[in-house]
Amino acid sequence: MTDEGAAVATAVQQSALDLQRRQAWTDARFGVMVHWGISAIPAGVWKGRRVEGLTEWIQYRARIPLAEYRKLAEDFNPTNFDAREWVRMAAEAGAKYFVYTAKHHDGFAIYHSQVSDYNIVDATPFDRDPLAELAEACAEHGIMLGVYYSQMIDWEDPDAVGPQHNDVDFDPATGDFHSYWRRKAAPQLREILTRYGDIGLMWFDMPSGIPEDCAQEAFDLVRELQPGAVINSRLGGGVAPDYTSMDDNYFNNLLPERDWETAATTNDSWAFAERGAGWKPVEGLCEALAYTVSRGGNLLLNVGPDATGAIPAQAREQYAGIGEWMQRAAPGIRGAGRPPFPGGFAWGYATARGTSLYLHVADRRATTLDLPGLTAGPEAVRDLATGSPVPFTTSEPEGLGRVVSLELAAPTDELPRTIELQFAAAPETTGGLIQTPGADLRLDIWAAESGEDGSRRWEFTMATPGDYRVVLLTKETFSNSDPQWWADGLTGTLVTDQARQSFTLRRDGEEPYPIVHYWKIIRSEIGQLHVAASGTQELVLEDLPVVDSKWDRSGANVVALRLERTDGERDDESAE
Repeated sequence: MTDEGAAVATAVQQSALDLQRRQAWTDARFGVMVHWGISAIPAGVWKGRRVEGLTEWIQYRARIPLAEYRKLAEDFNPTNFDAREWVRMAAEAGAKYFVYTAKHHDGFAIYHSQVSDYNIVDATPFDRDPLAELAEACAEHGIMLGVYYSQMIDWEDPDAVGPQHNDVDFDPATGDFHSYWRRKAAPQLREILTRYGDIGLMWFDMPSGIPEDCAQEAFDLVRELQPGAVINSRLGGGVAPDYTSMDDNYFNNLLPERDWETAATTNDSWAFAERGAGWKPVEGLCEALAYTVSRGGNLLLNVGPDATGAIPAQAREQYAGIGEWMQRAAPGIRGAGRPPFPGGFAWGYATARGTSLYLHVADRRATTLDLPGLTAGPEAVRDLATGSPVPFTTSEPEGLGRVVSLELAAPTDELPRTIELQFAAAPETTGGLIQTPGADLRLDIWAAESGEDGSRRWEFTMATPGDYRVVLLTKETFSNSDPQWWADGLTGTLVTDQARQSFTLRRDGEEPYPIVHYWKIIRSEIGQLHVAASGTQELVLEDLPVVDSKWDRSGANVVALRLERTDGERDDESAE
């Protein structure tokens, strides 16, 4: 894994067979990934010096000669490794699939490969095959087994030439990628696909530069030997994957309608870090999972065991906390997806499954929730943490559709509350963005209509006349360890029914963004809106370059516009 961007996927396959193949993976919504290998011995420190960057990249970052790096295997004896404990942790957290790194970029196989003796059985004192033991444990717990394989980068092989190859030991001018592919990569893939029972997911990584024929061969091998396995988009080479892998540790503002997955870490590294930092709060990880499902995706949450095979205590606490939350939230996570609402909410995230809506309430201050625009009211509402009914009323203010209002009890813990609304049929809305009377209104970028000129247009219904401050919410991005806000000084135009208002983006304040954790939301006040009477309004954002990547410096990483009341009583619980 790396923080240097995800592959751009080609068209995802959508035949009936493809949809059937990935149904179990899609329904799972939550998986656990493990990054583990001999890089866990230095754990980010080489010869007493901390090496910047992800710890599994230490050979490349510190330019360690292969002869020195290979010696780590002689000391790799993970006697604390317990496959059942690893998988039990994932299962108790509510995960339904488990992805194991069979070979990372250093080329060391963390399974018993017959193709290369550079593997955990032949090159270490351990003399056990962890992948075989994990396959058994996954079968016992009913967990889908997934396997990670770095198909493009291999710092142990002189012929694995391409982006970020090993130029310390090998001359790329003399390398032949197809030789590496025939000798090592393709045979190892065949081993993995034939020796470990049913595999539900092949998780490829680092697609840049792979020859099309090699990618197609890998794709065909999976389809032939494990026809039930889904394939992510990081295989590359123009093949059609089963789903799109998004950027690491990043949730895009604009997401594909097709199936997608974000892989994220429990701290600021993938593999074990001796000086691990940035451990994400449990409540933020629960929010990330709720957000992911509310936008129709899967979350793959990574942990890096140490060189003894033990899961760090902080990670065990994180997964235990997620498991506690999933005991109540699972009905709104597994098998759930996007709700019918055309926008997001300040208090948290909504998901839908069958005839139920699930509200994952992250704002601990929230005592009332209003859901405007529903076409029918619920038959019953209950708090899944306590099983208690939640009082609710319905009303039909003119032009707002049906508004369902809930009275919430105080939170029972620090984790998001989950409220289930049961309907007679699948819940629907009138389809438009509608302001809750008296509250601020959030206009998500993904709910905007995009113009050919790069403009963004929102049409919505305002319930409460008055004056509103228009605030643009943008996101810090870039490296986990070095958040950047590149939108400072960018200009644009806000178009309302009353006027065209030019603006320059400034940091007028900031807000936490717990689902990303590393980056903050920056608020910039860009104009005013006067609402003379309730009814339909329109806002257009023009002349502002809008980007949706944590690496792109060329524009503003726009999350939403927010209309904040500046007159009368403001509903503070509606604000983020």
